Amino acid sequence: MRRSLLFAFAFGLSALPSNVQASGHIYLLRGLAGIFSTGLDVIDEKLVQRGYTATIHGHLDYEALATEAARLQKRGKGPIIIMGHSLGADAAIFMAEKMKTLVVTFGPTINLTAPSNVSRVINYYTGNTLVAKGPGSRVRFPTSISTRPPDINHLNVEKSNRLHASVVSKIQTIIGHGRTSPITRQGRASPAAAVQ
Repeated sequence: MRRSLLFAFAFGLSALPSNVQASGHIYLLRGLAGIFSTGLDVIDEKLVQRGYTATIHGHLDYEALATEAARLQKRGKGPIIIMGHSLGADAAIFMAEKMKTLVVTFGPTINLTAPSNVSRVINYYTGNTLVAKGPGSRVRFPTSISTRPPDINHLNVEKSNRLHASVVSKIQTIIGHGRTSPITRQGRASPAAAVQ
């Protein structure tokens, strides 16, 4: 069975030859009304430039996305990575409940419990929200990492280049390396500037 990854963030990698695209799919889930999670646009662009398949969605789409992602996994098109910010971080856990996956969350809005099918959890938080090991969970050590520097808060945790680098390195470990030559998505607005 292929491992999957549920994220709310990551970055920093080398690449495959320019004519090769990395396998897998990375789902990025926005928070409230999709207006406060602009850092996901930045990480999406970084991932696409490196040859990864990444798509951005609203947090309310998690059920349909879980069905789609499960189909991709069954066809050997994994691993699946899910990243989310704020309500999107909450939805990342809910989406993971329906899949075999690794979860990474950024600034969830509530305390969450890792479902039994999740093997690893990394939670980047700015307040006191934690992700606990649930009944029957295979999670050995849920990892919660406080992002308490004064310049990082709930509204910009997903914009941190430092956290992007951490997440991308985790993606690289699970999916493999992206492209050597950068690519861009046609017709997309340039991403918002990221917070250091």
